[in-house]
Amino acid sequence: MENTTNNHATPATIGDVIDGTKERFLEIAPTDMKYNAERGFAVQLLNNNAYLLQVAKEAQHSLQEAIINVAAIGLSLNPAEKLAYLIPRNVKAGDNTWKSKIFLEPSYMGMIRLATNTGTIKWVQAAAVYANDSFVDNGAGEKPTHNYNAFDPINDRGEFVGVYCVAKTNEGDFLTTIMPAADVYDIRGRSESYKKYQSGVWKTDFIEMAKKTAVRRAFKTWPRTDNARMLQLAEAVEISNKNEGFEPILTEPYLRQVTAGQKGYFDELIETSNALGMFIFMQSLDVQASTNLYHSFPKGQKGKYQKIADTLVNKGRGMIDQYRELFIEATQANDETEIERLVNELSGDELECVFLEVPADVKALASGYQ
Repeated sequence: MENTTNNHATPATIGDVIDGTKERFLEIAPTDMKYNAERGFAVQLLNNNAYLLQVAKEAQHSLQEAIINVAAIGLSLNPAEKLAYLIPRNVKAGDNTWKSKIFLEPSYMGMIRLATNTGTIKWVQAAAVYANDSFVDNGAGEKPTHNYNAFDPINDRGEFVGVYCVAKTNEGDFLTTIMPAADVYDIRGRSESYKKYQSGVWKTDFIEMAKKTAVRRAFKTWPRTDNARMLQLAEAVEISNKNEGFEPILTEPYLRQVTAGQKGYFDELIETSNALGMFIFMQSLDVQASTNLYHSFPKGQKGKYQKIADTLVNKGRGMIDQYRELFIEATQANDETEIERLVNELSGDELECVFLEVPADVKALASGYQ
């Protein structure tokens, strides 16, 4: 969210810096979010953390952007609710130079609050899985079975093996997203603070970050609406992705319209039950385009076809995971025949999507067979 506040004059206090956002904050904040309360929470958070306060004073524009993002996504900074935080991050300012800035970081609980506020999701749960747990994926539309002794110390449950997110829709379906530990570690490795210093929230709050990562990935498969709450969730996911160094999900937030070609292709994917194509196609769209497509079905048939589309997206996500594992196994076994078979089996778009998920050495080897 771009901030247009003039920041040339040096305000007297950190509260004055925040007050530079008041007009914009009041324009975009939900009606139940009060500026004075959020200003107070922000000042409290800053005054309780000397380093955070120092960064905020040195990078006032970034603090203002973070406060405006509070209004944009509607997550309070109230420390008691633990929905969102102000955090310092180092960003590249030039060749081998770094600058600290303030960012808004939605929490795992904040993401869930926004998801359930959309009206399409009844509840969301994300949980870590350990080696000694019993975990069974029961397939699309079903909730997985995860059993363990909740009173066991974490160390007794073995090493971390993955994380999953389950969302229950208003229709009673379960949408499950599963991420093995390797995927979580790969995403953690994209964090500049962890990669460079082995520090930051991935070091201090690994499980919460893992669960939030699963929620972000699961978001891509959830039903869409065109209400303001869905836009807030999309904005929160985009902010969180940017904070982790990812490309934003939304390239033109909420503005892009569905073309006749997109609608025709969408219908074709449903008619042919093309799960892989549906997953890739829906990933390429922003929230407004996805919403328009979900509402493009004939009256009385929306629920039926929306469920079909969601099932295809979920299945397609699973297929990408399967191909990723097949490519990794073939590369480790130096099985050139299998690598070539996999490459020839997938289209260019499908390969590109799979290659986003595999290690660089696997991609480099497989690319030679295109």
